[in-house]
Amino acid sequence: MSDEQKPVFTAEMLGDALAELGQLAHDAGRVIDVAVYGGSCLMLVSNFRVATADVDAVAAVDQGFLDTAAQTVAARRNWPRDWLNDGVRTYLSPNIEGFAQHTLFRTYPNEQTPGLRVFVPAAEYMLAMKLMALRLDPASGRNDREDILNLMQVVGMKDKADIVQFAARFYPEARTSGALALAVDNLWNEYNRRLERPAHEPPQYLGRSGPEG
Repeated sequence: MSDEQKPVFTAEMLGDALAELGQLAHDAGRVIDVAVYGGSCLMLVSNFRVATADVDAVAAVDQGFLDTAAQTVAARRNWPRDWLNDGVRTYLSPNIEGFAQHTLFRTYPNEQTPGLRVFVPAAEYMLAMKLMALRLDPASGRNDREDILNLMQVVGMKDKADIVQFAARFYPEARTSGALALAVDNLWNEYNRRLERPAHEPPQYLGRSGPEG
């Protein structure tokens, strides 16, 4: 890898890096709660993402320490200093306080020596975030559209109106979003085509594959 070439993360790579962050926090006498979003979250907890170029993570407290520790990991691995970033903070739901609507995924480096506790959003929250960030160009937003369709299946969407309603539970502005309104029909049509031709392995998120999962 050339100097500070941005890596494409696999679940194993990200897990190793999170373990290293956890060890640094533990050595400093800290236990940091952090929520992971986007493709990195889906890669860890779903069966429909195998890689991601971005690691979006927000610490409940001690973001400064986490950023410094991430830079230490970056130097050791020859990664960009901002491989772990909290830019997603500006896209979090105004209706969610702290880590409500999140689930503890794992403690790093392990439960016996905790340093980092990683949380992930509920499938409904993850779906709402993806819907609000959806780009209208199918080519540029291909991965996001696939993620959305898989998450729609996980939550068991039953009606076209549910698309906006799911987003509005977390983002009130979804009800007046022109971009979302333009995307609804195409999303619903794609979703129904998927249901007519179900995949051999249904999409799962935290082991959940449908409304009864």
